[in-house]
Amino acid sequence: MPARQTRKTDPLTALEKRLSADGIEFVRFEQTDTHGISRSKTIPARHVRRFAEGGLNFLLGQLGFDAQAGVALGTGYLEDLGFPDSRIFPDLSTYTVLPWADKTARILCEPHFQDGRPAMAAPRAVARKLLGELEGWGYRLFSGFEYEFYLVNRETRQPPFPGIQIFATLRNNFDESLVYQILRGMSAIGVDIITSNAEYGPGQMEINFAPASGIAAADQAFTFKNGVKEIAQRNGYMASFMTKPYGDQSANGCHYHHSLLEAKTGRNSFNSRKDGKLTDVARWWLGGQIAHATALTALAAPTVNCYKRYKLWSFAPTNATWGNENRSVGFRMKNLGGESAHIENRLPGGASNPYLVMAGVLAAGLDGLQNKTEPPAETSGIAYGLTGVTDLPTRLEKSLDALEADSPLRAALGEEFVKLFVAVKRHEIAKAKAAIPDYDSPDFNNTVHEWERSEYFEFL
Repeated sequence: MPARQTRKTDPLTALEKRLSADGIEFVRFEQTDTHGISRSKTIPARHVRRFAEGGLNFLLGQLGFDAQAGVALGTGYLEDLGFPDSRIFPDLSTYTVLPWADKTARILCEPHFQDGRPAMAAPRAVARKLLGELEGWGYRLFSGFEYEFYLVNRETRQPPFPGIQIFATLRNNFDESLVYQILRGMSAIGVDIITSNAEYGPGQMEINFAPASGIAAADQAFTFKNGVKEIAQRNGYMASFMTKPYGDQSANGCHYHHSLLEAKTGRNSFNSRKDGKLTDVARWWLGGQIAHATALTALAAPTVNCYKRYKLWSFAPTNATWGNENRSVGFRMKNLGGESAHIENRLPGGASNPYLVMAGVLAAGLDGLQNKTEPPAETSGIAYGLTGVTDLPTRLEKSLDALEADSPLRAALGEEFVKLFVAVKRHEIAKAKAAIPDYDSPDFNNTVHEWERSEYFEFL
C-alpha cells in the first residue's frame, strides 16, 4: 500500500487556528521606524489573512520621520515619490500574544514598494540582508543587547526613587508589581530575562535577557524596549531609553554582546580552545569594527544627545580601543578561551535602534573578515586619555560625515538606506540648532537641554 500522504497546513491557515486557540481579537501589524520606535496598525483578527496575503497599506515615509514624527525631506521615500504608501507584509514567525494587552497579538512586518520591491532603507531589512551575507561566509550571528533605562512618574516626570543605590534590594523592588509585570510579560513572549536590578541613577533600571541567533536577537531587543514602555505606561510611569536624559546623572547604555558560530558545527569561532587568545576570525571581526568605528558611531549614537555619554571615567568609551575584561575601552573581550567568548561592543547608547546596531556591526565585521583587518594593540590599562588611538566623534555631524565617507560601510548598508538615514539625521541636527542657542558651543555636551528631553524622552 502507498504511504499515507500528510497534508501540510498552509502558514496562514495555521495562523488563523492559533488566533482562535489563543482567543485573539486584534492583531498589530508592527514595524520599526529608523529610530527603533514601534509604528503599527491594529487589525481585527478576521482581516488578518487578507492583509497578510495582499499587504497592508502603510505610509512609506514613516521611515523618514524624526523622533516626533516630523517629516525629513530628501530621504528618497517621501516628497521625492509623492508621499506614497508602502505595503507591509508580516513575518509570520514573529507572531506572539501580548500578555499586557487585551486579547491582542503582534506580528512584525517589513515595508515594500507598491510594485513589490522591498524597501531596503527599512532597518530590519538591512540587518537581514547582512545576516544573509554572513551565512555565505559559513557563520551565524549569536548576540544579545544589554539595556539601561529610566523610569519617571508619567504626570510629574519625577523618578520613583532617589540616589544611585545600584543593586540595592530596596531599589530593585521599588514597585514589585511593575517590575514583575515586565519580567513575566517578557518571558511570556520569548524574551528570556536573566537579571533585573536598579542601576546607577535615580529611577534607573537594568534588565538583561538571553542572547539569540540571527535576526531574533534584534527582534527581541525591539520588543523589549517598546514592551517596557507600554507596560510602564499602563502603570502610571514613563520608561525612557534616551541616552543621556539628565546632565548630572548616568547615561543609558546599550552594550551589544556578540559572537560568530560556525554554521555547520555550531561552535563558537571566537573560542581559541587552547591559549585564551583571539582566534583569526575574532581578530579580523574586531579589527573591522575598530577600523570603521567612527562611521559606526552614527548608528550606535544616532542622536545629538548621545555624544554626551562619551565622557572620561564614565564607564562609557571615548575611543576605539579594545581590551580583555576592560570596561574603559570601546570593544571589550569577554570569556576568552571559553565557549562563551564574545565581543562586547560598548559604543551604542540606549537610544540606538537594535536593528541598525546589528547591521552596522555586521557591515564592519564582514569588511574585517574580507580584508583580514588586524586590530591595534590591546589596551591593558585605562583607555581614557590615551594618545595614538582613534577618538570617538563628539558630535553627530562628525559621525555622519564619516559614514558618508566610508565606502565599504556605505556599500554594505546600501545607498538607499544611507541616503534616508543621513537625511533624517541632518534634519534632526537642524531642529536642534534652531531650538538650542548654544548648540555650536564647546559646552553643548556638558548640559542636557529641555528640547532634547521633549524630542527624545518619551519615544526613545
